[in-house]
Amino acid sequence: MGRLNVDIDDDTLLKAYKLSSPSATRWEEVEQDADNAVPGLTGVAENDTDPLGLGATIDLRDMDAETKTAVLITSKSFNPKTFLSAVHPNATYQDLSAGIAHLRASLDSRSEAIRVLVEENFDRFVAVKASTDALYAEMKEGILAEQTDFASKPLKDHLKSAAQKADQVFLPVLENAMKAQKLRTTLGVFDRSKFFFNLPSSLIDCIEAGRYDAAMRDYKKGKLLLETRPNQLLPIGTAKDGQAAGSAQQQQKRILDKVWATVEKVMAQMRNELLSKLEEPTRSVEEQEKTIEILYEFNSSDDPAWSYFDAQHKHIMQNMRDAYTTAVKTIQGLNDKAPTYSSDHMALNRELASQLQACVHAVESKQSDAAIAQATGYEIWEAIQGLVKNVSEAMLTPLPNFWRISKSFMEGRYKKNTSTSSRRSPTQCRTMALDIIKLYISILSEFFLFSDMAVMSPGRNTTPPLFPKSCNSLTTAHHLMKILGELQDSVNDVAGMDISNDASSSLKNLLESARWKFADLLINAWLRDANIFYYLETWVGSNVDPYTTIYLSQMRTFQKQITTSAFKLAGGVDLSSASSSSSRQTKQNALPTEFVSKITKAFLDSLYAFLDGMVHLASDESPTASGIKATPVPSSVVPGANPLELVKVEEADTRVLLVVSNFGHLMRVLIPSMITELETAFNSSLSEDRKTLMTVVQELDKTLFESYFKPKSTALTAIVRNGILDPQMDWYETPQPKEIRAYVYETLMFLVGVHAQVSAAAAPLLERTLNALVEDVAEEALRCFRQVKRFGMGGMLRATLEIEFMHQTLSRYVTPPADQTLSELYTKISQAYAKRPGDENLQAHLDGVKKTLADARRATGIEFLCFRQTKDRSKADKGRAGAGAWTGEGRERDRERERERGGKERERGDRERRREVKDGKAG
Repeated sequence: MGRLNVDIDDDTLLKAYKLSSPSATRWEEVEQDADNAVPGLTGVAENDTDPLGLGATIDLRDMDAETKTAVLITSKSFNPKTFLSAVHPNATYQDLSAGIAHLRASLDSRSEAIRVLVEENFDRFVAVKASTDALYAEMKEGILAEQTDFASKPLKDHLKSAAQKADQVFLPVLENAMKAQKLRTTLGVFDRSKFFFNLPSSLIDCIEAGRYDAAMRDYKKGKLLLETRPNQLLPIGTAKDGQAAGSAQQQQKRILDKVWATVEKVMAQMRNELLSKLEEPTRSVEEQEKTIEILYEFNSSDDPAWSYFDAQHKHIMQNMRDAYTTAVKTIQGLNDKAPTYSSDHMALNRELASQLQACVHAVESKQSDAAIAQATGYEIWEAIQGLVKNVSEAMLTPLPNFWRISKSFMEGRYKKNTSTSSRRSPTQCRTMALDIIKLYISILSEFFLFSDMAVMSPGRNTTPPLFPKSCNSLTTAHHLMKILGELQDSVNDVAGMDISNDASSSLKNLLESARWKFADLLINAWLRDANIFYYLETWVGSNVDPYTTIYLSQMRTFQKQITTSAFKLAGGVDLSSASSSSSRQTKQNALPTEFVSKITKAFLDSLYAFLDGMVHLASDESPTASGIKATPVPSSVVPGANPLELVKVEEADTRVLLVVSNFGHLMRVLIPSMITELETAFNSSLSEDRKTLMTVVQELDKTLFESYFKPKSTALTAIVRNGILDPQMDWYETPQPKEIRAYVYETLMFLVGVHAQVSAAAAPLLERTLNALVEDVAEEALRCFRQVKRFGMGGMLRATLEIEFMHQTLSRYVTPPADQTLSELYTKISQAYAKRPGDENLQAHLDGVKKTLADARRATGIEFLCFRQTKDRSKADKGRAGAGAWTGEGRERDRERERERGGKERERGDRERRREVKDGKAG
């Protein structure tokens, strides 16, 4: 591609853009005729020859347009001075003289050329003259004839017609122009008073723009002009005739009154508009104050401040009632959709237990907020919280503005216009604000059934009718705290306004009544759930405390969560949003004595309810015994991680053992720790209650243990009694024993079964159980042998052998009382021994009995291995207390017992056959 030519001449640019100068400041179009173009300026020539003939070349490229026109001799704007200064700035006088001579010679030669041209074309000039004369003669006889006025008549006719049409068209225009002139003259008269006459429209513009202060300012200015300078507004000329002057004055008054009537009408509309704005609750304090101040500028008997107070007071009261009515309808609709359990208490208990299981698990897994807040009935709770929030917002949104303006009014800020007076006292504003607060208290008291805690009797703690019917206590506590926090925020906001002492006192009483009522509601739900908490017992063993169930940890978690919630509801912790959002550590407040007593009593009552539930679990009316499936354990429990997975909880004896084991853990650990924590939290002493509670637990423990122990003891003593007092057994005539009779093995095997059952379910109760059974066996044996009148040598040795075999086999479980009983038994046998002739070789008979005893011990060593006392167990036994006190066994020992139990099961057939052989020999 070729190179671009950017060397453009100024003439070309000016011609292309039709400009007269390259430095033009506005757009213009210059018509340039090509025929009249200046050579060298609008053409393409870049230089010209020197007319003086001095040999200089005129370079036009570097000249502007003005210089070019002054230099070129063919231009009409040629200037000799400019030419000489531009083309010959250094020429001498002689050069210029020579140039003049050259210029004259050029002119003479041009004149000679013109003369030659005329001579050569003279005949043509003559011909043209003749043709012109002939043409003139023809035109004079034709179109330029005299009768046609030399061709002007048609033109005159056309002009006359045009004039007529012009009159038709332009006369109305001219008349209107005259009227306009008259109007301008009239307007000129009113020009000095245009503010006054434009006042209605300007006021309307200000009102539409919301510039009420400007409208009031213009209104006052116009009123001043009307009252003081009417002649300046509408001048009237001086008339000699008095009647004419009076007529002019009346006309002036009529015109001004008409204008002012329009102004007053506009201002009345503005006043009505401002009064309606006073009723708007969403306007800011500044806007309302400004509106009141403007309204005070009107000369009216009505007091705008009271218009504001009355309208806002009515609006706030009605909004609160409407918010309450709407919220109640919403809550009622949710209650209607909720399931009812009025006739099926068991279904309600199971539903509550399911909720409690999920909530307690959530608390234990540190995920309590979401699970507890979303439990059954949460929609109703959220609606109730919405009721409190909506009613509070209906009061708190406009009340601060209302009270701020009320304070300003009571301080006399708006009393600038003394003509406005009212019989109402400014302090009535305070009464209005107090009415709003009283309505707020009344609405909440009506819904929640609040009453003064000083007069509230125990029988009046009824549940509000629109509360959820099937909601657990943990969810109830969560939402009650939310509602109380919302209520406390509202009370704090109103108290911060410092309306009056009555208002502060009423709100304080409301908050105290709410705390008292909410504590009552929580305690009712607390005790209800404590009474059915046993439904949560799934018989899953604890991995922390062996031979106890996780039910105890769930109970502790539940108690701690509920007690903490009750502490917060009672005022122990500030539940307001300001306190909860603070990053500082939560400050705890001391509770009133009434709340401490109430919560402490509820805590103890719930513990007694838990104990009753545990006893119920051990009875035949237990959900497990009744075939009711226990509430499922949360999915977080790993399958196979249950230490009691192989225990048959369907059996009543197993459940009794587990419950008694749980009682033991309660007495040793849970109850002392929970009561200590309660005493610390509430700064109180529960020593007497602790003793009473421990006594009750011990009694229940004893009762339950005896319910398991007594049937076993009865069956065991029957075996012993039947064996000793067997009618076929003659203790005087029986020969020297060669074996141990079957009832001894049967007694020991019964104890093996008890040992296996207790070891599997509650190993810590093993020694307590076997110690008690061994004592009963020893006492029953003593009673039976006391009924034997006399013993022969064989009877004495047989009795000694059988008792000694049991004594040695069960030596681990022989307590001091049992040992004392056995000593008395041996003494009784010795005393009842009747010596006969031939009984002299007693030592030989005793050696034979010892051999038989040793053989029997060796033969039954595997069967009765569970009774053997190891060194480790011996050390543990020394530190173990008597009945009712025990410690948990190690997990390894439990596994060992399971293996031993398996070995005994394999040899059970052999024992039965051996027993038959022994029975045959005894017969």
